Amino acid sequence: MIFYQWRDSILTSPAKRDKIILANLLLSLAINVFIWLALILVLGARGQYIILGYNMYFGISAFGPWYNILLIPILSLLVIALNFSLSFYLYLKEIILSYFLAAVALVFNLLLLVSALIIIYVNI
Repeated sequence: MIFYQWRDSILTSPAKRDKIILANLLLSLAINVFIWLALILVLGARGQYIILGYNMYFGISAFGPWYNILLIPILSLLVIALNFSLSFYLYLKEIILSYFLAAVALVFNLLLLVSALIIIYVNI
C-alpha cells in the first residue's frame, strides 16, 4: 500500500517539468553511461586480474577480476534512483531539498567518474 502511494506520488510529481532537476538527472545519467562504457571498453577486454585500489603511500592496495570494477556504475545508478525518487517525492513539500538531492546526485556521479578514470589510468 505504501509502495503504491510512493510510486503514484513520484509518477504524478510536477518535478518532472522542473528544468533544474531534469538537467541534473540527464547529466547524471550521461555520466553514468560514460562510466559504464569506459570501464567495459577499456578494462573489460582484459581477462585477468586488474588493480582495483591504489594508495599513494603504499601503491597498489587491491587486486581483483575486472568485473568487480562494475560496482562503481552500479553504485552510481543506485544513487541516481534514490536521490531522484526522493527529489520527485519531496518536490511539493520542500523544493530546495529537491534541488539539493538532485545536485548531490550529480556531484556524486562526477566523483565516481573521476575515480573510474583514475582506476583506468592506473591499469593502463
